[in-house]
Amino acid sequence: MGRRVDLNWDEWNPGLDTDEMSLRDVLATMPAANAEDVPEIIQKYENPKSPDALPGSIELDRHDCIHVLLGRGLHVQDEAFVIGATMGAASDITDEYIDFFIRVSTQEYPKHWRFEEEHIASFRLGVGFAVDNMNNKDLHLIPMEAEPFQSMTVREFRKEIGVNKAEMRAYYRKAELLVPGTKASRRLDTSSQRNDTRLGHRDEDS
Repeated sequence: MGRRVDLNWDEWNPGLDTDEMSLRDVLATMPAANAEDVPEIIQKYENPKSPDALPGSIELDRHDCIHVLLGRGLHVQDEAFVIGATMGAASDITDEYIDFFIRVSTQEYPKHWRFEEEHIASFRLGVGFAVDNMNNKDLHLIPMEAEPFQSMTVREFRKEIGVNKAEMRAYYRKAELLVPGTKASRRLDTSSQRNDTRLGHRDEDS
């Protein structure tokens, strides 16, 4: 699966208005990344092949598809929401696992990957969104990195999973209130009238 090499990771933001693009085509706009770049401590808890993997642990290619599903970029705040939604959709998730992940992500993850207070707020929002909209969906077990998902439009993909943009925008308005002023919050797609969340849009005032 080809990926862009001319776009910095913090510039990529699919937003929620990629309805008519295929999942494959949106993923092709994503900056290139390798699973080998993920620190060992993160792979310990988030790689499904690890004996210590937490509920919702997922392969990187599949995780990238969830970024498109939810219209989120690659800032840590975005990652926190995506991880929260993936864990929250797991049928074996418990409050104890949620608390454990918060502890390791804030205390054991290395700098640049570590969650801060605003990231935990985003993570909890992701969990809440999944519980409300994707309860027991087990996103991490859906082979969305393969066909027929890759050829689906994003609209079809979201319908297949059972999420809609109105619900996501409602949660993203909550995020703007809980985590105001960050680059990730400023570019959240909170209204169908917004046009400033274009794919690969470069935010100049950060």
